[in-house]
Amino acid sequence: MTSFLGHEKALRIFKRSFDKNTLHHAWLLAGPKGIGKAGFAKQAAHFLLDVHNSINAGPSIHTSFELNEQSQTAKLLAARSHPDYRLVQRGGKTDKEEKKAQEEGVDTLEEHELKRNITISQIRSLQPLFSSQPSISNYRVVVIDSIDDLERSGANALLKNLEEPPRNTVFLLVSHAPERLLPTIRSRCQILRFDPLNVDQMREIISHAAPTLDEDNLQALIAAGEGSPGRALQYVDAGLAELEKLAQDIMRTGDRNNKIKSELARKLSLKAAMPSYQAFLARAPSLMAQHIKMLARNSSGKQHMDSISHWHEASELAAMALPKALDSQAVIFRLGSLMASLAQPDEHA
Repeated sequence: MTSFLGHEKALRIFKRSFDKNTLHHAWLLAGPKGIGKAGFAKQAAHFLLDVHNSINAGPSIHTSFELNEQSQTAKLLAARSHPDYRLVQRGGKTDKEEKKAQEEGVDTLEEHELKRNITISQIRSLQPLFSSQPSISNYRVVVIDSIDDLERSGANALLKNLEEPPRNTVFLLVSHAPERLLPTIRSRCQILRFDPLNVDQMREIISHAAPTLDEDNLQALIAAGEGSPGRALQYVDAGLAELEKLAQDIMRTGDRNNKIKSELARKLSLKAAMPSYQAFLARAPSLMAQHIKMLARNSSGKQHMDSISHWHEASELAAMALPKALDSQAVIFRLGSLMASLAQPDEHA
């Protein structure tokens, strides 16, 4: 039996539709990235493909997915060979990376190893699935993770299937930004919204995924995740608590002798420190925004506008650092300087 912590409402809506035999053919799983939408889609697919569940569907409303992890369905899905299931994601950028994706799964690839979009050819490759009846299940299930990555021509090709859905086929479309999708696609889907998790739910999930974390790093990850366990777990190996403490020290004191930011820049520029560097790039603008908000009441209008300007510069620098392969030591020192500019005069007088 599988449940989804924090997503009980989404589960209840989906299961009620299934139990009443009114299951919509297309579901748009909408919400922030990293909160569990793709996991929900895969579990829902497993549930629908399990013949036992389809046969025994009745008027009772289940409160969780009831899955047999030892079933034929589970084994076929684990082997990525279920004939009635397709998972559509961005493929590997090169032939080598595409081979790795096919053998080990797309999730084993890093972001820079993936193609920019899901292509129209990937959508067209679904057509043989729709040309015949389900092979061993009562449903055919297509998960697209995420539909935000679908190129425009691919979106138009998918739209034809959503407008004239093949019988007994369910589409589960993961979206981090549903407002950017074609209105014609949104209008043919039932939207299932996923909200950020609360602190207790984040603590439970992160503690389970990384049981050796100390309390300081656990709290830092909970804050960094902002309700998204997927986002938080990216930083497990980054030593986030220490990084955030140093950042707070810079913003509090101004670091007039450049000691903290120089040491931070040196450490994070080392090759082995890449996870920490990436975490710092992701967190620096957010930490600055929190500090600016905290000081807003005691700042003059000009000070506040200057602080916002520094935050904008930090955000742009952090966003372009990796794609443009900027010098990491220079990037960290500049981010530290922008943080130092937020210190109040009486704090470093």
